[in-house]
Amino acid sequence: MKRLLLTAVLAALATVAVRADLIWYEPFNYANGCIETNSGGLWICHSPATPLKDSLVSNNKLQVSYTGSPSGRQDDIHRFFPAAYTNAGPIVVDASFTVNCSSPPTTATAYFAHFYVNSTTFHGRLFALAGSTAGTWRLGIAGAAAASSKVFPVDLATNVDYQVVVQWDPVTLYAATLWVNPISSSDVSVTSNDAVSSPPVIQAFAFRQASSFNTTFLVISNLATATSFDEAATNVWSTNAISPVILASPKSATNFVGNAAILFGLATGQGLGSMTYTWLKNGSLLSNPNGNTNAFVISSVATSDTGNYQLVATTPYGLSATSSVAFLWVTNPPVPPTITMNASNTTVYFGQTATLTALAVGSPTISYQWYYAGSQIPGMTDPSLVIANVQANNGTTGTYRCDAINPYGTTPGANAILSAIPVPLTNIAYLRSLVDPVFLQITNTTALWAVNGTVTSFNPMTGSPNTSYTIQDATGGLTVFVPGGAATLPEAGANLHVIGTLSSFNGLIELNVNGNDAAQGVLTNSVANLQPPGIVLPLNFTNGLAVGGVANAFRLYDGSVVTFTNVYFPAGFTGGLFTAGSTYLMTNTAGEAFKFFMNAATTNLNGNPIPQHAWIVRGPLGFYLGATVADRSAGYELDPTRIDDVVSTDPAPVTSAINEVSGHSLLSWVAQPFMSYTVLAATNVSGPYVVLASGLTFNTTAGQYTDTNAVPATRFYKIASP
Repeated sequence: MKRLLLTAVLAALATVAVRADLIWYEPFNYANGCIETNSGGLWICHSPATPLKDSLVSNNKLQVSYTGSPSGRQDDIHRFFPAAYTNAGPIVVDASFTVNCSSPPTTATAYFAHFYVNSTTFHGRLFALAGSTAGTWRLGIAGAAAASSKVFPVDLATNVDYQVVVQWDPVTLYAATLWVNPISSSDVSVTSNDAVSSPPVIQAFAFRQASSFNTTFLVISNLATATSFDEAATNVWSTNAISPVILASPKSATNFVGNAAILFGLATGQGLGSMTYTWLKNGSLLSNPNGNTNAFVISSVATSDTGNYQLVATTPYGLSATSSVAFLWVTNPPVPPTITMNASNTTVYFGQTATLTALAVGSPTISYQWYYAGSQIPGMTDPSLVIANVQANNGTTGTYRCDAINPYGTTPGANAILSAIPVPLTNIAYLRSLVDPVFLQITNTTALWAVNGTVTSFNPMTGSPNTSYTIQDATGGLTVFVPGGAATLPEAGANLHVIGTLSSFNGLIELNVNGNDAAQGVLTNSVANLQPPGIVLPLNFTNGLAVGGVANAFRLYDGSVVTFTNVYFPAGFTGGLFTAGSTYLMTNTAGEAFKFFMNAATTNLNGNPIPQHAWIVRGPLGFYLGATVADRSAGYELDPTRIDDVVSTDPAPVTSAINEVSGHSLLSWVAQPFMSYTVLAATNVSGPYVVLASGLTFNTTAGQYTDTNAVPATRFYKIASP
């Protein structure tokens, strides 16, 4: 059989004789024009009923293209194998041809060649793809998928002939294998890995044109199909040892110090996938940190990188070609830095840390210098300046500036003003409103808040080393949590100014005070203030019916001091002793129940007997429930902080005085602080008596009630507890 020699430009191809395992050889020796009509019936459109006749041959080369609007080329054509091959059942088939791409894909493109089963079933699909470097392209392969499953790992040049060998194996692999410029079947290849089940007998080899090709333009020549790799490959190109060809040499460039430099070349030749690449600098071997590649990348160039660079490409035969010289010049730009970001005006809360940042670009090495009030800040040479504990009176607020400096000059920065303001003072009711409407969890856990409130807990509400207590103002109550061992428990009755951030601890809203943040803290406004009397609540208040729903009950009462009256401890508890860290139930005559929780740190209650009945139980109202439990009314608990909050002895008799003031009856009596009182009235001393007011509590002994109803000529009053 006649063999072909590969010329220095890898393009001299000719017709050859047929061997036993050559199915057919196609030199495309037809008249210019439509191959479907000029090939004597060898090439057929996939859909012959409506052929579009736009698959063209020119100068013995088949064009595969999309030519643009309105519709582009569309004919998909195939040439059948002789019956002797198709009747033999599934066999391994190889196809080899020369491909030249003059316009590479700019996006992912469709397959342009394949083995043909029928007009809708195509296997061993060959794809033209965009390369990894601008102006290059690559080849991909798939078994039957619409996108390539493997890509040949070499960028290809435009206007250069490449030999493609595609093998379809329906016998053992059910996959297609791709070689580019191979020496033998053992050369570098890629095999598709998309699933193809029970492949039928291959009938033909085909080429495809589609609108998805974008601007891609390929020409095909010297096509051979065979039942062996060697026969398909060597009927197109010979395997004589021929030196590679440098298609594109690296280009000379000028780079500034610190910038990235990329030197890139392209070569072609036999054994393309096994080509080795070495680089020379000033004629000496240069180690490429990127490995065996035709790209030499320096991420940050220095002046020492200046020199003459060359690419040497070597085939597996040991034959090589050397590119022309590319001169890389690395120099410093003789200009001062350019500031790309000045420090900006910044406002923080008293005690917070502020960070000012400026950035510049230019010739390295760039350094920075910060100024305050026009004077240099010694040692502050980073692009970011951190100012701790910003206050209006400690020399931290004012005007700052950052200059950028390199060996060629200094660029002054713009002024930035740093200011400090107090944390906004609000009331507890507002803080309690900052929750989501479903699970009542705090929605912002980073903002700083300040409130004033009186301490309402008499003993710790959490264990060491942390500190926890409750405060209350005229709008509501709140838990204060101070982590670590630095804080001490303030006295009950102390009015505090508290600054911190909000959080939800198992549903309980807390104002957290971070002792490591100078912007947060606790200050004492005054001491020995009266305790709030504590609103009297029924045990079933958690349903929120009286106050507009569960969410409103949570906002109004959680964290506040509340009072429950006339309650019982079930038989399982009475007779025992209060034990730190335990939870008890309180009930009433209606059978309603409520949790009574004794924190482990509240030792004042520890060891005291649990009464069967209590006239009064009071203390801060707590909450403990998982963050996403749907029934939020189930989380309430009473958290007394001293034994005096559980009153089981009968209240003292009440003696009252009545005075008429502006036509109304003013009742006065000596009250027991925090005891709950009920005022009843009747027109006859023997009754019946009706309730005028209940749940009256006082934080002093001055009990008082004014009857503003229309007073009859004679009226009698009773004062009872609860």
